[in-house]
Amino acid sequence: MKKHINRNILWADLFVKQLAACGVRYVCISPGSRSTPLTFAFAENKNIKKYVLIDERSSAFFALGLAKSSNTPVAVVTTSGTAAAELYPAIIEAYYQRTPLIICTGDRPPKYYNCGANQTINQINLYKNHIRKYYNAGLPSISKSKLLKIKKTAADAFYLSMHDNRGPVHINFPFDKPFEPDSYTDKIDSKLLNDISSVNFNGLNNSKLSDIKIPEKIFQIIRNSDKGIIFCGPGEYDNSFISLLKKFSSKNNFPVFASALSSVRFSKNKFIVSNFDTFLRSAKFIQNFDPQIIIQFGAAPTTNPALEFFEKSKAKIILVNEFGDLMDPSKNAGTIINLKPESFIKEFFRKESLKSETKPKVDNKYFNTIKTIDENICEIRRREIFCAEFPFEGRIINEVISLLPDNSNLMISNSMPARDLEYFSEVSDKHIKVFSNRGASGIDGITSTALGIAASSKKQTVLITGDLSFYHDLNGLLGAKNYKVPLVIILINNNGGAIFDMLPISKYQNVFNDYFKTPHTINFSKIVEGYNGNFVNIKNWELFNTEFKKALSLTNFTVLQIKTDSSKSHLLRKKFSNESLLLTDSILNDN
Repeated sequence: MKKHINRNILWADLFVKQLAACGVRYVCISPGSRSTPLTFAFAENKNIKKYVLIDERSSAFFALGLAKSSNTPVAVVTTSGTAAAELYPAIIEAYYQRTPLIICTGDRPPKYYNCGANQTINQINLYKNHIRKYYNAGLPSISKSKLLKIKKTAADAFYLSMHDNRGPVHINFPFDKPFEPDSYTDKIDSKLLNDISSVNFNGLNNSKLSDIKIPEKIFQIIRNSDKGIIFCGPGEYDNSFISLLKKFSSKNNFPVFASALSSVRFSKNKFIVSNFDTFLRSAKFIQNFDPQIIIQFGAAPTTNPALEFFEKSKAKIILVNEFGDLMDPSKNAGTIINLKPESFIKEFFRKESLKSETKPKVDNKYFNTIKTIDENICEIRRREIFCAEFPFEGRIINEVISLLPDNSNLMISNSMPARDLEYFSEVSDKHIKVFSNRGASGIDGITSTALGIAASSKKQTVLITGDLSFYHDLNGLLGAKNYKVPLVIILINNNGGAIFDMLPISKYQNVFNDYFKTPHTINFSKIVEGYNGNFVNIKNWELFNTEFKKALSLTNFTVLQIKTDSSKSHLLRKKFSNESLLLTDSILNDN
């Protein structure tokens, strides 16, 4: 028996059903004609939640947030032409943070290339410098081999994106008209169609990460080192790793330099150090306290003091991350181990259990001195920063963390908010899950990413962002409006690029204000209200406390704006840094 079909719709439907079978739970779709078959197939699939976002750039960043929060590959659908190019910033971020995205771009058939056809660009491997793999789906065909191949492409893309080479993958779909399901193009045998539909590709990854052998000499160095440091770079770490890290740091008596852009900073572990970016500025530290070994879990440091420390250190640096990425701008790392950090620690303890005698390391001067410095800087911070007058930018960080409910999400924007979180957040056992777009560190798409995180998470989600980042992604607020995402946005508005105050160019005022700081004087309240959001202009710490708690209980998004003076904030940051440096040198002199 023959069945009338539209080959484009069938092609897309088989692809989407295979994605759903593999585990895709979300798709972000931007409207467009050439991607109609894909959009229709996703719309008809009840196992995948759909988000329709008009702005392709915002859509891709929203998908990035969904993928970060759900830890699953998220599909993104766009039409042809510059719409596909709008996805690129989020793809770059996903590439460097190894976030799984499945990019599906509609395209014109090859016959329209290079002949002036409308809305046609070269989409062949469009993102080739920042994609894990490119697939050309080819024009739809109703042959059994081709129909099975498009299903296998879906499975392969899913498992590569999620497991084998985690990150974004791109599938380009050329479609020729007609696109609508009742515009029949072919007849196909019903039995053949049933046979193809019943085939399910598991696409299981062939990764051998679990079989990787760690050289015994690595563990010997760890055992024999009295001066060691564990560095946990920016990224999302699960509770299992955090629990193992506590045992590992205690066993070896190694301080844990935990980036605030990791969730490790906000877990209970007496070995965690929060002020390393402050005391690493001390020349005396590198002279007298250079460690024998540095074990870096995850991404590289993003702050200058930590980066300079890695460059100057003569320690043996061991990088541990799942895919063996060179997360080392200093180029000083001697060993890269492509294992999940959790697996590395488990292997260490497995080897320890096989030893006939395992003695715990006694407290040593190295760790105790670092901990003394860290605790004393905390005292300065509590005195200078946590009690600072309204509206000091650095104190905002502490106010938010103190008010955040336990087990909540915190998205932190790039530029000054990320730096202030590093410098001014203390160790906490609130189990805050921290998210950031620190792969390429752009300020575009920040709000959309936070909305994606909030949309796929049942936890309360807060974004701390600056005014330029907020301005860059105003289109993202439509997603908050349409899907009633209860995101709380802390908008630190210092009217321009205050981070440039830290650059040497800032002393050239005749150029600096017009070309770097660029004040905008935008009234954000009217814009937020236009998207049905709540907007409150915060005037003091007491009001912030009240409105923050209120915002957490609302069902739509809220923007709490704090207008700040970047120059005054810069001076107070500098004062804190200088006092901390003097204290560090004083303690080191005594030791």
